[in-house]
Amino acid sequence: MIGLTITTTSGSDDTLTSEIIDGLAPLLAHHRRAWAARCHAHGLSMAGFGVLALLEMHGSLPMSRIAEELDVALPNATGIIGRLAERGIVERSHDILDRRVVLVGLTDAGRELIGEMERSRRERITRLIATMDDRQLRRLAASVRDLNQAARQIAAAEESIA
Repeated sequence: MIGLTITTTSGSDDTLTSEIIDGLAPLLAHHRRAWAARCHAHGLSMAGFGVLALLEMHGSLPMSRIAEELDVALPNATGIIGRLAERGIVERSHDILDRRVVLVGLTDAGRELIGEMERSRRERITRLIATMDDRQLRRLAASVRDLNQAARQIAAAEESIA
């Protein structure tokens, strides 16, 4: 893990930052609970969903990389992958260049499951945003653009350190 220190320029920035974080906390907690409930409804553990998210983002990955990304021992990752494979959500194969390497990839059923969960998440957020007036929506859209830009800057800084 890479540590990145973010500093602000004044005490008022610290206060505003705390207000934003504190303001987002209940919303994020509510969405985490809803996400956990959706995972449970689909018979997924949070670790299982973490695997699906990794595979969606990066494509097929070696079992060792999945274990590293989940911060679990290889036997634990093997168990998680085994349960997902039994459900037909992921599939294992051997790397064509090194047969000792086990690759894990999403199946069509796995991609469909992710799509279904994403549609549910988008519907929930759409309902939330639909309660806002045009002025609020414009402010939110600008803030989301700014937040994404900040995330890209931090990601670039983390990549340059790695």
